[in-house]
Amino acid sequence: MKRRTLCLLTLSLVARLCLAQFAPAAGQPGSTALRADSSCFVNWATQCHVQRGLKQINQPDSGYASIGTDQSAVGPASTNGVVSLGDGGIATLTFNPPIADEKGFDFAVFENTFLDSFLELAFVEVSTDSQSWARFPNESLSQTQTQTGAFGFTQPTKVHNLAGKYRHPYGTPFDLQDLAMMSNIRINEIHYVRIVDVVGSIDTPYASRDSKNRIINDPWPTPFASSGFDLDAVGVIHQAPWSNLNPIKLTQAPLLFNSSTQTIQVRAQQNKGENYQNNNLTLFNLAGQLCYKTMIPPSNSTDKITHIDIDLPAGTYFAQFQNYSIKIILTDNR
Repeated sequence: MKRRTLCLLTLSLVARLCLAQFAPAAGQPGSTALRADSSCFVNWATQCHVQRGLKQINQPDSGYASIGTDQSAVGPASTNGVVSLGDGGIATLTFNPPIADEKGFDFAVFENTFLDSFLELAFVEVSTDSQSWARFPNESLSQTQTQTGAFGFTQPTKVHNLAGKYRHPYGTPFDLQDLAMMSNIRINEIHYVRIVDVVGSIDTPYASRDSKNRIINDPWPTPFASSGFDLDAVGVIHQAPWSNLNPIKLTQAPLLFNSSTQTIQVRAQQNKGENYQNNNLTLFNLAGQLCYKTMIPPSNSTDKITHIDIDLPAGTYFAQFQNYSIKIILTDNR
């Protein structure tokens, strides 16, 4: 009787593990997916640096992923295309002001997959100083007996806290409270987010593993120019208020919005030759569409401020200048 009871308990546990699942695909009840044009986003990455991975990690002569550039992941989703990371590739994004922990999700990562079940995944890490990093705890419950092919499927319900869980134009959200016990970062001052491509191979020497040391099985190999995770953008939901930042950062900020006069104030950096030939002020709407663009002449003085009166319909926009981005709200009272 004891042996039979033990067997039944074991079978019950196995059944529960097999049925275990996480939030479903975008648009389904219980999904955590966030649309790129949601008003919850207050800012986007201002800078990105990519370290490409090979098209196929076990083939050193396969070459590196090559779709997109660093700039592709800057600004709102669906604005500048995507940048493909390749097997194990890394994208490091900068945020100014920094991301902060508040109630609920704090930021979201966007990939360009077009199907709910064709998922190319990535780990997500954050840092305050770009030196010490903390990775979000993550899980993958996908089977690992058979390799998911280049165009194979992965169910969103089997994935948790891995970027790429949702199809475009939806982002996978992350809550900094998950990292509250990490002493090497300040969750109310996250200046950097790092996206690390998951190598989907189930071959042990190359496999990526989740936080519980389980192999993550996703489409592989993908020996194309678009190999690996295709990063579109990272949107900020909660950011540190100016009152919490060093006052010097505010006074020297290259981009400010005066809500009373409804004008943008641009502080052009000193003219240092070719580094500042492309001083474009751009505005995007919530759909990521370019609505305004103008050149700001370089200055020989850091004290020179240019005031820009924007002739656009009332609404919410993201203004970008050099490596800086702010959210502005234009009203009809102009």
